[in-house]
Amino acid sequence: MLGPYIEEGMTVLDVGCGPGFFTVALARMVGPAGRVIAADLQAGMLQKLKHKIQGSELQERITLHQCAKNRLGLSAKVDFILAFYMVHEIPDQEGFFAELRSILKPDGRVFIVEPPLHTSRRAFESSIQKARDAGLVAVERPRRFLDKAVILQSA
Repeated sequence: MLGPYIEEGMTVLDVGCGPGFFTVALARMVGPAGRVIAADLQAGMLQKLKHKIQGSELQERITLHQCAKNRLGLSAKVDFILAFYMVHEIPDQEGFFAELRSILKPDGRVFIVEPPLHTSRRAFESSIQKARDAGLVAVERPRRFLDKAVILQSA
């Protein structure tokens, strides 16, 4: 799913990383020269990820970051952002997308995947419109069984 978008040496943000299912895979994909920022609101999720990577070579590639309730709070520029099954939980999507755009490198991309039952087609399209209003445009609609997915980049 992520292979076509990730290259060695990239800086990747896994927003809403949970216990790190994608984080670990991303860290392997970016290689020793790359970096993954694992961001989550829940300290417990970050703690699970910390234990998962502790003592491994991936520990050096992954930075754990606890977000504030209504703000990511990151300033590092990133090449790629993964938001898997979490945008529907963001109350201020306008602010969220503006913040993503502010940290995205000029040629960077945002991959959003939303679940079929929690997110209607209408709600998903509304999220894409909010992203567009923040200066992000849809450049691809990856096909994922039942899920809704979009790749965004700066306008």
